[in-house]
Amino acid sequence: MIHNIPNILTIFRIVITPLIVWLLIGFDSLALHALALVLFLIASLSDLFDGILARKLKVVSEFGKFMDPLADKILVNSTFITLNILDVMPIWITAVIILRDGLVTTLRWVMLANGASMNTSKIAKLKTTFQYVSMYVGLVFILFGHFEALDLIVAWLEEWFVTETIFTLTGLVTAYTGFNYLWINRAFLKTLLTESE
Repeated sequence: MIHNIPNILTIFRIVITPLIVWLLIGFDSLALHALALVLFLIASLSDLFDGILARKLKVVSEFGKFMDPLADKILVNSTFITLNILDVMPIWITAVIILRDGLVTTLRWVMLANGASMNTSKIAKLKTTFQYVSMYVGLVFILFGHFEALDLIVAWLEEWFVTETIFTLTGLVTAYTGFNYLWINRAFLKTLLTESE
């Protein structure tokens, strides 16, 4: 049973995502929005621990290698889309994240289908950090919206472009890592293009 914990955490992240979205979009309730933030915190921590546990327990599997990044993308993309719907996140950043993830996922599938392993980007963790910071900022802003006393703080952050800077950096770093994946896997792409001619 203990050896299945990493995969259980990965599946949990997929299952919990629709609930987080539903709580944020379906209700205008401080308690339910706070619950959504707590569930998102748990989901994001599961992203941190499933890989660590898999390596520590020496149960790294093909299922985990495939499902873990997929679960991450489902959580991240769904949350960014939700923040965009709630007018917290600029639409161009959400678009960049979805396009980048679609590109990298497609490349990974094509490489797997051709028996090749994808070279991973060393700066991908930086992208993940920026994305999670942006999502936490967005979710906290939703909570702030329930308190009139915090309107001045929100206005100050917006006036000094604090949130805009965080969101913009997230979009730029995300876009860069997408191009970086293409670059470090260019040998495979070149071979693929040559074979298709």
